[in-house]
Amino acid sequence: MSDKGGSLVRVRVLVAGSGSSGNALVVETPAARILVDAGIAPRLLAARLAALGSHLFPRSVDAIVPSHVHDDHFAHAEPLARALRAPVFLHRGIVAPRLRDRYATSHLETGAAVAVGDVLMECCAVPHDADQIALRLTAGGVTFGVATDLGHVPGSLLAFLGGCDALLLEANHEPFLLRESAYPESLKRRVAGPLGHLSNEQVADVLARLRGSSVRSVYLAHMSRTNNEASLALAAARAARPDLDVHIVPHGRTVTLDVVVAHGPRSGAVPRRPGQLALPLRAGEAEG
Repeated sequence: MSDKGGSLVRVRVLVAGSGSSGNALVVETPAARILVDAGIAPRLLAARLAALGSHLFPRSVDAIVPSHVHDDHFAHAEPLARALRAPVFLHRGIVAPRLRDRYATSHLETGAAVAVGDVLMECCAVPHDADQIALRLTAGGVTFGVATDLGHVPGSLLAFLGGCDALLLEANHEPFLLRESAYPESLKRRVAGPLGHLSNEQVADVLARLRGSSVRSVYLAHMSRTNNEASLALAAARAARPDLDVHIVPHGRTVTLDVVVAHGPRSGAVPRRPGQLALPLRAGEAEG
């Protein structure tokens, strides 16, 4: 679709689950499908994608990219590799000797780009208590980022995220809810620590620091069911950046993100129809 010298480019993101109960999303482009994270079993993943109108079989996926080895992101890596017969892209922080011995694997290196179909994948190290990466996936001029399970955002990661048009970002907890929760004190310290998970306050700070970057839309994800509330996360993010298009990915729910970027002539403003944001994201939800 074009508009007076510009064009509207779409990338479809199917979130099959986000949160401690299991993480997996599929990025779909005209020439590739990439599964990010392997925290949901094949049958359930297929059912959730079908609820979003996308069938996992027989097309399968072109790559499986786990972010780290915690169970909610990695527990089903072997069953998915077997069922989908797709290569698993592993960064050096994922040892997984059995997975490497039994299934097709490829290497994903921070600072280097890897092409899968029409998608260019890049990764950046994330501060977490397991070796973890954030991802940027670019197709047709659209860059979608995924950054969850991080205790803080250093400058290197901030620069990486600033290169995204749209971003799925962790908003795990509200500090006072975490303090008052029934979690053991050791777990509270882990979640709130510099290698744990982002709070709503930290997310607001990250978004403020991303002012002037390419980011136009943000989906807040990996939210705790007990230590956060959607209204609190949204309020903090929107107070920090009222100019951003900010939405919630509910815990354990399936969501379709239709990432639409309007590209226009570099010399002028981005052309768009009246009422259309430069980068609107539209979500359709079904029970997960």
